[in-house]
Amino acid sequence: MAPLARAALAILAAAAAAGTGWVVFGSAATVTVTPKNHSAFRVCVLTAYPTTSTVEIDSWVDENSKSTTHGSATTLSISSLLSKNTRAFVRFDLSKCTPAIAASATVAQATMRLFLNLNPTSSRTYNVNRVTTPCPENATTCWSESGLTWNNQPSVVATPTATLALSGSSAKTYYSLDLTTDVAGMVAGTVPNDGWRIADANEGSSLVSKITFEAKNTTSNPDGAPQLTVVYRP
Repeated sequence: MAPLARAALAILAAAAAAGTGWVVFGSAATVTVTPKNHSAFRVCVLTAYPTTSTVEIDSWVDENSKSTTHGSATTLSISSLLSKNTRAFVRFDLSKCTPAIAASATVAQATMRLFLNLNPTSSRTYNVNRVTTPCPENATTCWSESGLTWNNQPSVVATPTATLALSGSSAKTYYSLDLTTDVAGMVAGTVPNDGWRIADANEGSSLVSKITFEAKNTTSNPDGAPQLTVVYRP
């Protein structure tokens, strides 16, 4: 051992003997650290664009036009007005992740990103609620872009999974919503993957308050289509 190393060990040993609380483990040259065997996290990004993609479907429903479908709309309308509320619906196909996310995987984070096209005129809060079955539409996949209307819209869980606060000064940009709990349940198979409803937290306002997000069919801003990012460990 080099003289300097012997001197350092001698100092540490003396300190321990003096009751300083120091403990000598050995020369740094002989210490071996073995990391635990952790699986690396993977990331799946599901992007709605182009419109021919089946990764995502979206639409919105109108209380003032209860039997009208809006599956081909370029924006998703969410508004509050007495008897004229509108709500948006979004669903991502998790089976499109490559490689596929196994049911045994651990979902660390799941984030839905929506691009704000039109901000509200005043401060508002929006709720994101997971869609539940049975679906009134009785479709195999619960609801479809071509069939969803106000009259047959599916039900949702009572408690929002996420909320979003916007104001008249909110920028035209992506806003992120944490859906980790829902996606973890969908991956594990404990809850159905029927998507989410986005609605004003206080519907039925006396004065209209409206926002729009870019939809899958957006033409003016293809990069603004809805996205879902899932971080998971196999």
